[in-house]
Amino acid sequence: MNSHNNALKALAGFGRSLNRLYENRNHNPLSNGEVTILKKIAEFKPGVIIDGGANIGGYAHLVNTYCPNAAVYCFEPVVKTFNKLTANLKSNNKNTTINKGLYNQNCSKTINIFPCDEHASIYDIDSTLQTSTGSVVIELMKGDDFLFQQDIKSVFLLKLDLEGAEYDALQGFQNSLKNGIIKFVQFEYGYINITTKRLLIDYYTLLESYGYILGKVFPKIVEFRKYEFKYEDFIGPNFIAVHKGEIALIKSLASR
Repeated sequence: MNSHNNALKALAGFGRSLNRLYENRNHNPLSNGEVTILKKIAEFKPGVIIDGGANIGGYAHLVNTYCPNAAVYCFEPVVKTFNKLTANLKSNNKNTTINKGLYNQNCSKTINIFPCDEHASIYDIDSTLQTSTGSVVIELMKGDDFLFQQDIKSVFLLKLDLEGAEYDALQGFQNSLKNGIIKFVQFEYGYINITTKRLLIDYYTLLESYGYILGKVFPKIVEFRKYEFKYEDFIGPNFIAVHKGEIALIKSLASR
C-alpha cells in the first residue's frame, strides 16, 4: 500500500491539528488552565508568588484578582517593558517590580527584542517568532540570591515564562528547590526548547531530584505523569512541578 499520498497527507495534517488541540496548545491563561490553577490555590492562601518574565503585568493582574492577599514579585529585565509593567501594577501595593531577569548566575547579557511587548529572549528565536528588531543589554540574577536578600523563607509559586530561559532560571533557585522553600513551579515548554536544547526530560531530571512531581497543565486539571519520550512533543504550553510533600495541593490540582 502506498502510504505517501494526498489523502493520507490530509488525514495526517488533521491528526496533528487534533493532537495539538487535545494536548492544549493554548497560551491564553483564561482558557488553558492557568486561571483554573489560581482559583484552586486561592484556598491555600498563598503568601509569595514570583512572576518570572512578568512582561507588562497580565499574569500579575490575574494573581491580584484570584489571590488578592499574595505578595507578587514581578521580574522584567527589558527597561521599556519594565516601565509599562510598573505603571500597570502601581495601584496595588501587593506587587513589587524588579528590573532584572532570573538566571543561573548574576550577570549582564544581551537580549533579543521583537516587535511586540510579549517576546524578548536571550536566545535566538527568529525561527519560532517574528524577526528580531534589535537587542539591549539586561541584568540577570540568581533566584536564590534574591530570596536571601529579601529574607523570603517560603515561595508558594514560582512561575516562569522566560522565552526559553526557564531551565536557566531554575538552576538559579537550586538551593531553594533543594530545601523545599518553593512549593511548586510552573514553567513553559514548547517549540523554543528545540532552539535552547533543553528538553522536557531535563526539567524532570532536575526537579525530581529535589523531590518534586511533574504534570502538564490542561484547562480543568493538572495531569501528573511520569516522563515518557512521547511527551517530548514541544507542544506546550505549561507544566508544573509540586513538592511531593504538598499532598493536599497535588490532590486539588489533579481534581476537576
